[in-house]
Amino acid sequence: MFVARSIAADHKDLIHDVSYDFHGRRMATCSSDQSVKVWDKSENGEWHCTASWKTHSGSVWRVTWAHPEFGQVLASCSFDRTAAVWEEIVGESNDKQRGQSHWIKRTTLVDSRTSVTDVKFAPKHMGLMLTTCSADGVVRIYEAPDVMNLSQWSLQHEISCKLSCSCISWNPSRLNHFNHLNVKNKCLSQVSRAQVLA
Repeated sequence: MFVARSIAADHKDLIHDVSYDFHGRRMATCSSDQSVKVWDKSENGEWHCTASWKTHSGSVWRVTWAHPEFGQVLASCSFDRTAAVWEEIVGESNDKQRGQSHWIKRTTLVDSRTSVTDVKFAPKHMGLMLTTCSADGVVRIYEAPDVMNLSQWSLQHEISCKLSCSCISWNPSRLNHFNHLNVKNKCLSQVSRAQVLA
């Protein structure tokens, strides 16, 4: 039987998105209070907030996890016209920091001229890629050429959809060479791999 549980998220404004990691043991939330919170699931099934920080200077619309093969990496996007990539670092340097984690901003993507409405990492077999869409209808695909250096992302493709985009998703299948990227709202329903990733 399915049992729904609520948690006291302690955001100070509307929560816009909830994202689970690959294993379902971690959760991230984002809000109009300009913050992201990371939650870890305990052995008894309770969620505990393990990190909370201000991420943007506007409402945070979406948050998403990269595949764990790339480490503990999050991306967020905001009304402030940016997307940001965050990496969790576990302290090893001294006794006070040992075992404690904190999130570091690795990069801010500033190409959008309007609100960035969604952000998604590509499936792991495509490498470390990130897609954003914005209110002006532009879809951008970025790639991290060196997965060990998350501060460097290169803009690979920019696709103008003419109308506002609110949601994007990647097709996780390795077998389907078409329909790798879907954009919701008046734009692309299918984009072939050749068009997007050529």
